[in-house]
Amino acid sequence: AAEASAVVAAGAGGDRPHSSPVITSTANPRVRAIAALSRRSERDQQGLFPVEGVRVIERALAAGWPLDRIVLSPELATAAATDLAGRGGVRVIELGAEAFRRASYRQHPDGILAVAVARPLPLGDLSMAGDGLVLVVEGIEKPGNLGAVLRTADAAGVDAVIAADGATDPFNPNVVRASQGSLFTVPLAVASAQEAANWLTDRRLAVYVAHPDGGDAPWDIDLTVGCAVVVGSEHAGLSPLWEGYPAVTVPMAGAADSLNTATAAAVIAYEARRQQSRGGGVQPHEP
Repeated sequence: AAEASAVVAAGAGGDRPHSSPVITSTANPRVRAIAALSRRSERDQQGLFPVEGVRVIERALAAGWPLDRIVLSPELATAAATDLAGRGGVRVIELGAEAFRRASYRQHPDGILAVAVARPLPLGDLSMAGDGLVLVVEGIEKPGNLGAVLRTADAAGVDAVIAADGATDPFNPNVVRASQGSLFTVPLAVASAQEAANWLTDRRLAVYVAHPDGGDAPWDIDLTVGCAVVVGSEHAGLSPLWEGYPAVTVPMAGAADSLNTATAAAVIAYEARRQQSRGGGVQPHEP
């Protein structure tokens, strides 16, 4: 049977008022609309994307990211999830367990998800400090890799990430999950590789391209000045557009001849942070 709308508003002080009847039908239009957000075409059409898990939703709220609604299953939700649903003045829809599983993207949902507003950042609106660091990831295809890059960028204090010529939707649920909420805190712009190169040139940033061999090690480059590091996909590498820029190579001691995008970005980003923490510049090698 069709249920009445189960939309409720968060009350003052974070308490949720009594809700309307819980939606239990997996065929309910609200449930189907949320489930459809697993598809990029629907995310683009609705301008929304799903965010799952207490920790990630908390980070979205803390960052002030606009949420359209929170979806809660009282049968599945933990006490932390139930408490979270009452915060931030976001409207809440309550679903039965089966209806929630239908709406959820995860195999083992924990009873809470948020429907967030997709808020793409135009490259022209991206700003950074004069001595900042930008990561440019070109041709990234796997959502998990983009999410991992964002998580690393967040932890290492990278100023911004530019996803260039990639096939990955930044609002893919796997990007959100792999980033552990860093999607909401790290400025991320999507652009063509040419647009990214022009943006870097206009801001007079030093540009280094990650290459598996032949470049300087990250600790032999001054990463404390305003600069950008461009990393390609492990499979395809970088496009010819980036030829002529100085190369940076992460030395490898074993038989492996390449690192995946997220790992290479992590090594270089943390070297930049190390240099900054020591007061800047390349440090002389110990004898």
